[in-house]
Amino acid sequence: MPSDLLKAHQANDRAVMQAYGMPIKETDEAACVAWLMRLYQEKTKQD
Repeated sequence: MPSDLLKAHQANDRAVMQAYGMPIKETDEAACVAWLMRLYQEKTKQD
């Protein structure tokens, strides 16, 4: 992956983590996806 594209992906990851209140330094990609999926499941859960 070109370095400019990698930097853009990393900046986007940090922005998403920050927007959703994730600890940036302690959150890897897998943990980020798991966090977002949990939020999605909570928001789409039918009562």
